[in-house]
Amino acid sequence: MSKTKTAAALKRLAGLYRRMDEAYAASAARLGLSCAGCPDSCCETVFRHHTYAEWAALWAGLSALPGPRLAEIKTAAEDWLRCHQNPPVPGVRPRIPCPLSEQSPEGLRCGLYEARPMVCRLHGVPNVLIHPRAGQRAFPGCDRAQELGKTCEPAVLDRTPLLTELARLEMDMVGRERMGKLPRVDLTIAEMILLGQPKI
Repeated sequence: MSKTKTAAALKRLAGLYRRMDEAYAASAARLGLSCAGCPDSCCETVFRHHTYAEWAALWAGLSALPGPRLAEIKTAAEDWLRCHQNPPVPGVRPRIPCPLSEQSPEGLRCGLYEARPMVCRLHGVPNVLIHPRAGQRAFPGCDRAQELGKTCEPAVLDRTPLLTELARLEMDMVGRERMGKLPRVDLTIAEMILLGQPKI
């Protein structure tokens, strides 16, 4: 894939990410939802990601980091993956921070915030996804959002147009003719870090 085409796709994705953040902020504001002081950090939740576009955006952010910081993140990714593949308590998923996370006075935060994928951006608020064949799927949001939702107006985020645009961007970036030939993306952040930049 040409550098020009990649740059254009990443610029489009940055705009889509801004709209995701705006949609999340509007829903969170209606709920009065804040992550401050939450004991259940999203940075310790295992998320899987499914597009080459987001993988490429993540690596664009990683490539801009100083060498020592990138080396730290790669080491953290190796530790994260090793711990999840061989959990200290068999059968119990470990709660360890994402390799990109950093400690701050407010708790864990993403160290590559502008490049974080869609799932990281939209997790927390209640949301729906309307599939043309499978119908509507509803996600209630995190525990704090569910509790707040009992005493305020509904603040459900419709992920459908955002995911539709992401799928269209993925198709344009990868190319329709290659979509069926490339391996399906189903990776954690740690795996995307350790596999390096996507080969598309």
